[in-house]
This record gives sequence, structure tokens and C-alpha cells, in this order.
Amino acid sequence: MTTLDLVTHSPDGESRGLAFRVGDIFPMDPNLDLASEIDARATEARPWGLRFLVPSRGTGTGYTAAVLSVLVGAANVTSVEVDADVAARAVANLAAAGFDPLVVVGDGTDGHAGRAPYDRVHATCAVARVPYAWVEQTRPGGVIVAPWQPIPGYGWRLRLTCLGSRAIGRFHGTAGYMMSRGQRDVGRWNPHHYADASTTWTRLDPRTVGRAGPGFVLTVLGRCPGLGMFSMENDDGSFSLLMFERGAPDGSWASCDWEPGGTDYEVVQYGDRSLWDEVAGAFGWWVRHDRPDVDRFGLTVTPDGERLWLDEPVRGL
Repeated sequence: MTTLDLVTHSPDGESRGLAFRVGDIFPMDPNLDLASEIDARATEARPWGLRFLVPSRGTGTGYTAAVLSVLVGAANVTSVEVDADVAARAVANLAAAGFDPLVVVGDGTDGHAGRAPYDRVHATCAVARVPYAWVEQTRPGGVIVAPWQPIPGYGWRLRLTCLGSRAIGRFHGTAGYMMSRGQRDVGRWNPHHYADASTTWTRLDPRTVGRAGPGFVLTVLGRCPGLGMFSMENDDGSFSLLMFERGAPDGSWASCDWEPGGTDYEVVQYGDRSLWDEVAGAFGWWVRHDRPDVDRFGLTVTPDGERLWLDEPVRGL
């Protein structure tokens, strides 16, 4: 069995995405053993989904490659690191421990075609989009495991099985990790042209929407393409749900505010898209479908992009 281990780090030495601390383990749910629950059927060696400690900085130390070398043999492990200095340190660490997997300096999202096809691709960086190169370089029936983090502040554990030109799989809870360098996106709510924005009122409590959970966020991702949102708990007890177009700082934006004692909530929107209306519509869809949690959602990756689905791949959002 051949494996491709993808390693990266942040230039400032800090993780991007959901916060981790020394001593945290990935995945974050201590009751979930990925080795048995997610990947046991894939291979008797079960090299994927092993729990591992997240270091205090986002650098690749060689730890994951060492673990995989024990499980499947160093000759079957290829590790890709974007930073040459970090790669050199990982090689030194691995050599000191008696391992010599192939360590390649390059962009992990490109994989490493020179040793393809792989049985497993194990990304130790989060991705906003699953690189299609990983699908191309994984043999049919092979597995890709990665933290999928398409918008800042939200991430999910994703396990895909490759089937020729496409990869299909489900989410297995939440996760957060440092982003791949080439896919970083800083969410920005920019209430430009505020005087020209429209103001309406709603009885849908923005706290209900903002606290609906990760299953609802997946619904928003599927039904409101390009929409980002985050909530603010204010010191005066009020609550704001802020919405924006990802990657478009001068694009559409919206806000919905809850004030203590209020029964109607102010909605302010500006731009070509009415983002609060889209989010409210997605919330209604999510409720009508029995408030699905993360484990009911899945993702299909093809040469044309990604597609979220509910319960089964033919049932899109």
C-alpha cells in the first residue's frame, strides 16, 4: 500500500481556522476512533485516521510520516511539504528516528505524480476545495482523508473514496486545522454603502439561525454558494449575525440583530444578493428536512468541482 502524506505550515507559525492548543488531538471528538469507525474496512493495515497530536506550531515535524512508516513501511510513504526549511527539519527528525520516507518540497495540493497512484492521501492541512490532483493520483477504491474548511471558522472531517474520475464520501464530524497556503481566505464583513442599504424586520431570531450548528452551515454552503457568515455576541447582551460574499470585499452583505427584550429583529441588506433572505430560506429547508446533522451530508468531487448532498449522492441540496 502506498500513501501520500501532505504537510504544510503557516508562515507566522500559527494555525489558521479553528483554534488548537498543545495537547489537543485530531479528530476533536475523543469518542470517535477513526481507525476503526471510518477506515477499518479499507485496509487491514488501517494506516489512516490514527489519532495524532497537533503541535504548538503549524510546522511539519515528520511525525505523521514516521507513524505511517511504522504502519506501511517508509518506502510506501511520500510526504509533501511546501517550506524547504521545514522539510529539511522533518527529514532530519525522521532520520534520527530511523525512517527515510520520500519528502518532497512542493505544493501539497498538487500531490506528487511521480509516485502515483496512491492507496491513501492523508492531508495534514485543511483545504477549502479538494484538489482534483489528489483524485487523479489515487487509485480506484483508494481513500482521501482531509479537514475540509471552505469558509473561515468552520471545518469538517471528510473521507472520500475515489471511483475513477470522481471521489465520493461523507463528513464525520467537525474539525479545524491550518489552511493550505494557496487556499487561505480571510472572511470579511464590510458594510459599505450603508446609507443605501435596505432595512426590514423579521421574527426569525438570528440567534436560532446563528447557533443552529455545523449541519446547518453545510446547508448554507450547499444552497447559498459563495456566502460566508459569522456571529457576534456583544458585551451589551445583543447578538448579530453577519453575512457577506466570500472573496468579494465590496460585494453584497447583510446583518440581522437581536436586542434584549425584542420580538422583531432588524435586517439590513445591501447588494445584488439579499443574503439574509438566502440564509433564512436555507434555514427553512434545513428545518423541513428534519434538521440534519453533519453525518447526513456528503461531498462529490469531479473535474467540474464539488457538490454537497444529503443522505445519498443523488440527492443534492
